[in-house]
Amino acid sequence: MPVMAESSTVLVADGLGALAEQNPISAGRVSPHFTFDGDGFRIRHLAFDEGAVLAEHTAPLPIIVHVVEGAVDFAVDGDIHTLHTGAILHVAAGNPHQVTAHERARLIVTLVG
Repeated sequence: MPVMAESSTVLVADGLGALAEQNPISAGRVSPHFTFDGDGFRIRHLAFDEGAVLAEHTAPLPIIVHVVEGAVDFAVDGDIHTLHTGAILHVAAGNPHQVTAHERARLIVTLVG
């Protein structure tokens, strides 16, 4: 269930361990977690097992993707970007994209708007 902002300061997670507790990696799957909704943005945490694929889809808003653990291939605009821990990528609203995990990985996706 999404967490809604009710005050001006909210600690969403205090580290990678907290994210792992909120959304454990499931064998062979991509596990989405509705982490936080605020005024003008939504944060989602996606946990990927090695080899898991998030099939091509679009987002209704622009997204900022931050790899917080692992490595993934992010296919968008006919290009495949190999993203490692620390990588940040912006994708325009409505732009089809797909994600494939090279290894166990965690992404923080912020929908902006």
